Amino acid sequence: MRSWNNAHQKGGAIKYGQSLLDISDAMDLDLFKARYEADRAKDIQLTATHGIDEVMKANNLDALLFPGSSGANVAARPGYATVIVPFGTVPNAPTPAFPENFNAKPTPFGVSFTGMACSEPTLLRLAYAFEQATKRRVPPPAIP
Repeated sequence: MRSWNNAHQKGGAIKYGQSLLDISDAMDLDLFKARYEADRAKDIQLTATHGIDEVMKANNLDALLFPGSSGANVAARPGYATVIVPFGTVPNAPTPAFPENFNAKPTPFGVSFTGMACSEPTLLRLAYAFEQATKRRVPPPAIP
């Protein structure tokens, strides 16, 4: 597959290149295994054991609420679920600005519910209740 990608690169086969794949294939897995395992254990300790789990248990919480998708990264490290609920939009005004004639639409913005391991039923229940209580969700326009 990589050789086909390289042979067809000018035709747009790999829009963003594959340098990360090339680098990962060149790595000596035995050499980096101990470092990976230590980093992974530290991730679990910081994001689960002394992160989400500790905070939720100490405060008797059903879930953590984050603005946007900001909590998803922390939750994903130990493999915990996050449910994002649409809440509204924010202006789409990046720096540097879009070209003058570009009609930028507002960017969707939501809230994230994150919980501990196996908390998906609770997260879905809370997310649905939030969505029903706020009535902020705007369905996407019909696709022709």
